[in-house]
Amino acid sequence: MNNIIRMLSVNQDFRMAVADTRQIASKALNAFTGTTGMRSLLQEIITNCALLSSINDAPSKISFSFRLSQGVSIFCQISDANCTLEYSAEMNEFGGTAAELFDGKSVVSVTTGNWETGIHTSTVEAHMDSVVMLFSHFTVQSEQLPSHIILGEDNASRGILMQPLPFADNQLMGKAAYELVYQAKEWGQLPWGQVPGRLSCLAKVISENTIE
Repeated sequence: MNNIIRMLSVNQDFRMAVADTRQIASKALNAFTGTTGMRSLLQEIITNCALLSSINDAPSKISFSFRLSQGVSIFCQISDANCTLEYSAEMNEFGGTAAELFDGKSVVSVTTGNWETGIHTSTVEAHMDSVVMLFSHFTVQSEQLPSHIILGEDNASRGILMQPLPFADNQLMGKAAYELVYQAKEWGQLPWGQVPGRLSCLAKVISENTIE
């Protein structure tokens, strides 16, 4: 079943990627025995990685390598529509909060691109305790257009990435983002097949894909 939907706004001034990574996370975290908070953190990383991989017209490889405090490391990659997640054993033992992992020495290395455009890697401080903020910050600092990422309320495996196109009306996009945040609990919990209809007032579907 397709778990990625790409959409174009009604006014054609921004595009969206919508992801449901529940099955991906279930497989990737099959052996995970850590806390609910750490599982949610890993789910958020998978969802954000999937969204950033899916927003572009051409598939591209993208990976995030986290080196955090408490000896924790996390690696997530989307390549050729396949998701790979690796994490250190410390993730199963750590009983604290996500915020405690993102200290002043934490870094994340980001690799993007494909063989046509070239592979680019950069390393930045990972001092934010919100994965969404960290990934959004990456889009601002990288060559990509600044993007707005929204996760479903109480559902870290459902997410939406909004990216403005040239000459986008920032005010209209801001209103759309506000509506998506306000309705995050609803579209975050809807059966996946009903999500495109729920978002149809904002955007139309242009393609559907699958990440495994």
